[in-house]
Amino acid sequence: MNRAFRRLFVLVFLVASGCGGARLSHDQIRKQVAELGNSTLIPDSVSIRRVVSQSSNRAIAETSVELAFQMERDTENSPWHITSVRLGDQNWVSVPELIAALNESKRKVTAASLEKLTAGVASYRQRTGSLPPTAEIKALTDVLHPLYMRDLVLDDAWGHPILVETSAPSMRFRSVGPDGQRGTADDLLSPE
Repeated sequence: MNRAFRRLFVLVFLVASGCGGARLSHDQIRKQVAELGNSTLIPDSVSIRRVVSQSSNRAIAETSVELAFQMERDTENSPWHITSVRLGDQNWVSVPELIAALNESKRKVTAASLEKLTAGVASYRQRTGSLPPTAEIKALTDVLHPLYMRDLVLDDAWGHPILVETSAPSMRFRSVGPDGQRGTADDLLSPE
């Protein structure tokens, strides 16, 4: 009887303290992933592999989302290539459209990173009266982060190092863009 009473007490304590319902269920995770970005994925197309960690206000869930790929080849003897992709039960998206959408998203992230660097340099210049004493991104971020800029920025969204261009009295930043080549049409430049 005493043992049953202790178990009941622990259960009541957990429920009263909010721990009982605080754990994420696989169904909750599946529903959130299916609704991500106003998508209309069928929750069954989302598979929850495991919840890696969870605290009272943060969780990491490993999931898989069904993808389908349309493949084509030009002739019977030529290699196959992917032409379209479908996420879950959504419409088919051509590979060029998908790559363009991904690159547009990465362009926005990179433009924001370049703005953060520009603001960090402006803050440094306002405080010291001069430009930071380096033209290499890693050394520059050592000077700027965290005193003059909160986020550490080294690379663009494509994983290429951001280039620092100085010409007195200014400092600009360049992303080489998706093609990774400096001086091409897809480069992004910070404002002066």
